[in-house]
Amino acid sequence: MDILIVKAQKIEEIGRAGRDGRLSYCHLFYDDEMYFKLRSLMYSEGVDEYAVNKFLSEVFPADKSSCGKICSLIKESASRRFDMKEEYLHLLPQTNVTCVLNFYKTPAVSLAQKVSAIAVILKRSENRHGQHTFDLPTVANDMGVTPVELTNQLYDLKLKGEITYEMKDMAYCYRILEVPTYLLSLSEDITKWLSEVESCKVRKMDAMFNAAYFAVNLCDKMNGCSSADHTSCLQRIILDYFAGIDNIDFCKKIDQSSPFLRADIKVFLQSNSHARFTPRAVARVMHGIASPAYPYTIWGKTHFWGRYTKIDFKVVMEAAKEELKKFVGKDIL
Repeated sequence: MDILIVKAQKIEEIGRAGRDGRLSYCHLFYDDEMYFKLRSLMYSEGVDEYAVNKFLSEVFPADKSSCGKICSLIKESASRRFDMKEEYLHLLPQTNVTCVLNFYKTPAVSLAQKVSAIAVILKRSENRHGQHTFDLPTVANDMGVTPVELTNQLYDLKLKGEITYEMKDMAYCYRILEVPTYLLSLSEDITKWLSEVESCKVRKMDAMFNAAYFAVNLCDKMNGCSSADHTSCLQRIILDYFAGIDNIDFCKKIDQSSPFLRADIKVFLQSNSHARFTPRAVARVMHGIASPAYPYTIWGKTHFWGRYTKIDFKVVMEAAKEELKKFVGKDIL
């Protein structure tokens, strides 16, 4: 099975194998460069405590009056602000939260006297050339209803020919039941859990590479193995992994240092002093990993993009952290 093809194709190949009842083999095309790239990608979904704390501070504002109210986070802008992929923010029901409304049959003021929702909308909306733009959760909170109930009322008015409206800005909606007492402690706990998930993914990738490296380079071709068939040794290594047995690392370790790393990070920061960075953001650029706040279309143009994929990601992060400390007082985090 070719390590270069996408996951869906791999699953498809495995699924087809053996359907005719005959003995089948899985072929692995071993490639060092692909291992380094895949290992880097294991860090593409990680989130630092700074981002978690920023996210929680927006979800739970300092204003305690938000308890019991419906709140929202617009997907695209939130993804960029927190530098988190949308699919990993997707923990809450989604809805479009910005409504642009036009009146047709009955004048707005007259309709507001008959329909309470319209009265609230007129108070909360911004009127531009007869178009009323408002935030759906805000109006719903004022009325004491859910966004879905408010949307249903607007739909009924639309069917009667009173209004037309357009919904936009897909967002995550939620209701705050209670604001955490210790937000920083919660942020630390969430960050620790996310870090453990990330480390687990990297360990799995290393375990897979170790098994492949052993089969290709170190197997003594005994106990059922041959030059082309390494089923026996691979089964043993895989069973040890699931049994929690830590075998020694057979493969060459990923590099833990580079004499040019700190200097390159320093030059990169100086060349991009207009931008705001975290250690993870810098490490992602050095590993050639795109993110919502640092997309490939912009940052892929720098000649530092992907230069250090063979250096452990955490080592690059630590070096970036030290270099960022020297930028205290500048517009970099």
